[in-house]
Amino acid sequence: MATSTSSKTQVTRSERKLARQKRDRRKKSLMKKAYEYSKMCNADICVGIRIRESGHVFIFSADASNFWSFVGSQLGSYYPTPFHKTERDL
Repeated sequence: MATSTSSKTQVTRSERKLARQKRDRRKKSLMKKAYEYSKMCNADICVGIRIRESGHVFIFSADASNFWSFVGSQLGSYYPTPFHKTERDL
């Protein structure tokens, strides 16, 4: 019986790993799409993603006019510290 419990745990771990990888791919894709939109439409873009499970915040900013700069300053005291990405990071 102990083996069935550990195999269930193993399946759960692999499922979590796959779900995390899928989430990260979607996050990266969303940020790339936002960057493409900012270039094609000459728009200032700010995308914020908060992972509920861990509380991590990811902010992507493609902002030539600094219109969205207040977002970073407001989240400066947030814990865990937000991850800031710009168009140079993609």
